[in-house]
Amino acid sequence: MSKVGLVLGGGAVRGLAHLGVLRVFERHGIQVDCIVGTSMGGIIGGLYAAGVPADALRDCIEKTPKYRLLDIGIRHRGLIAGNSVNTVVNELLQQHGQHKQKIEALPIRFKAVSVDLLEGKQAVFEQGDLVTALRATMAFPGLFAPVMHEGKMLVDGGVLNNLPVEELSRESDYLVIAVDVARGHEKRPPRNMMEVVYRSYSLMTAERKHNSLRLADIVIRPEVGHIAAFDFTKWQECVEAGEEAAERMMGECTFA
Repeated sequence: MSKVGLVLGGGAVRGLAHLGVLRVFERHGIQVDCIVGTSMGGIIGGLYAAGVPADALRDCIEKTPKYRLLDIGIRHRGLIAGNSVNTVVNELLQQHGQHKQKIEALPIRFKAVSVDLLEGKQAVFEQGDLVTALRATMAFPGLFAPVMHEGKMLVDGGVLNNLPVEELSRESDYLVIAVDVARGHEKRPPRNMMEVVYRSYSLMTAERKHNSLRLADIVIRPEVGHIAAFDFTKWQECVEAGEEAAERMMGECTFA
């Protein structure tokens, strides 16, 4: 059986479809050997790589009150400072014996992609503190404050590269599976400021995403394009869409 590499892209709430994909992989006994993720895909991928099962991640989303994730951070260059998110992530890791884990020591190899605003370049975490890497890859500009780390000002990796397949495709010993949760362009006006910003970033990175997809051996496309990026009332629908898409892929592909 080939070594399986999974690339999980950004998509805000639509990125929760990644959970459904992972649940199906577990159900079919598919061992993931490496995960590369950005934004929501980075958060889910990193926690899964640390040994947190997909069902535990789903339970955390369902049971964590949303107010626990909100700490106002306007003075920190974002609406949300992000410290509360760090707390929830640390608690989840601690529950599964992975508190303050280093990326290089994770049970599954992991890379988290973010962007350094000072250099204007992609920054990839392959070692070091996992929580810092997760907090950086999810730092959507304007919503979450950037992460200052080793002289870098780090934000969401989706700013430059929302589906970083090349981080895995250059390693020839992996069967590269990319999960694309981004929607195509739509003509319906954005409903609020965050959707305006998100739509703008999506347009800027669309061509790079299409080029990245060509590098994948298998692409899973959950049907989540009709769900608004920040409509978290639809999170369960996203998970289910991920499961359905992964099950379809299982019927079409072989891992031998």
